[in-house]
Amino acid sequence: MIVSAEGEVAAMHSVDLVAGGPGQRLATDVEHEQDPSDWWDAARRALLGVMAEFEERGGVTEALEAIAIDGTSGTVVGVDAAGAACTPALMYNDGRAHEEALELSDWAQRASSDVPVRASWSLAKMLWLERHEPQGFDKARCFTHQADYIASRLTGTVGWTDASNALKSGYDLRARTWPDWLDDRTGIRGKLPEVVEPGTVRGRVRDDMARDLQLPLGLKVVAGATDGTAAFLASGAARVGDDNTTLGTTLVFKRLADHAPTDPSGLVYSHRLPDHADTQGVQRERWLPGAASNVGGEWIREGHSGADLAQLDSAAEPLLPSAFLAYPLVGKGERFPFLTPSALGFCDAPPDQAALSFAARLQGVAFVERLAYEVLDRVTGQEAQGDVFATGGGSASDVWMQLRADVTGRTLHRPQCHESAFGSAILAAANTVHDGLWDAMGRMLVIERSFHPDSLRGTTYDDLFGAFRHRLEQQGYLDNYGQ
Repeated sequence: MIVSAEGEVAAMHSVDLVAGGPGQRLATDVEHEQDPSDWWDAARRALLGVMAEFEERGGVTEALEAIAIDGTSGTVVGVDAAGAACTPALMYNDGRAHEEALELSDWAQRASSDVPVRASWSLAKMLWLERHEPQGFDKARCFTHQADYIASRLTGTVGWTDASNALKSGYDLRARTWPDWLDDRTGIRGKLPEVVEPGTVRGRVRDDMARDLQLPLGLKVVAGATDGTAAFLASGAARVGDDNTTLGTTLVFKRLADHAPTDPSGLVYSHRLPDHADTQGVQRERWLPGAASNVGGEWIREGHSGADLAQLDSAAEPLLPSAFLAYPLVGKGERFPFLTPSALGFCDAPPDQAALSFAARLQGVAFVERLAYEVLDRVTGQEAQGDVFATGGGSASDVWMQLRADVTGRTLHRPQCHESAFGSAILAAANTVHDGLWDAMGRMLVIERSFHPDSLRGTTYDDLFGAFRHRLEQQGYLDNYGQ
């Protein structure tokens, strides 16, 4: 995506990760790997595509100032000094490092750290790789995340990451340092990258790479963020208490807060944004407590690939509220709003009735969103005070947006551009053409439409949500919910 300093999208281009296929290998129901060379191939094709579109629209290549990249949170790969992969790339939803996560959590607790490590975290996967892929681990110069991998290909430099991606690798955002409790127990500590704040200028695109990708010589490369953090920046949420839900393949939740709440259960973790100056000029901390569910829009890709989604929306709309309950989890295991590795999805609607099952699953995602914000309310110690700012591909559906407003009882706002890539553009502009992140957000964001809850449907959805919650309790998924 190419965006102007005023927030106008000048060009946008997307490609499949691997031409003709998803590019993901699932060895088991918990092992999710990708080939990092596929990331670079897709990034290269996307960049060439967006540059061609930009020029077709009369854009001037030399006017481009900076580039930033976002990528999936918790995805990690070991690379050598040249940036080549030495280990498998374990994805955000890879759950094989369960035992390692428990062990790391114990180490952290002994060191008085209050953040439990989960199997979805990069740090747990690093320990798994050290024990199960020792040859690749030993060859690795450092561990890098998805966004870092692409940035290193552009700049030719290896060994740095942003604080947003570093969080799930164990980085302490309060102390702004890697934990010292790793030092004597594992070789990971010596393979952790340098950390900078998102929006920091880190270098320039190599000349040969710029020529290959038709980018301007000297284009600045700016530290990016996780896809969830980038989506928050693109959402329009700016007041403490505002929430952001990113509905893509999964659901990612972020709440803007003035402190980082502590959640002993480890369900909720907190990213950190640059401090924000109040009306008196005093710098105030800004945090993003949140989490991600394995539920989202993946069921659409799995069950309705190639279908006319607008037509399905139209067919589903008169069927809402739906008496059929659904928890549209595609794979096995859930991480938020409850942690249940054995969780499986369900849908009561007749499988041969596409519109009925589509409506039930749309509603099921909205129920997960409502449950998630109840957990955030409990962890942060206060009910949500602001509105919900919606990003991700799912927010493009007016039917789904209205349904989510009705189910949650909250107003949902959709920004003019709801893609995570827009958040990366804001980061690219933050310290190059604007005066920091908050200035860039204020100048580049526009709300396109708002969806207000329909009070006439609220009682019906309350009853259905109660039945949905009871069903999850019967399944044993909410055994620890509310504690």
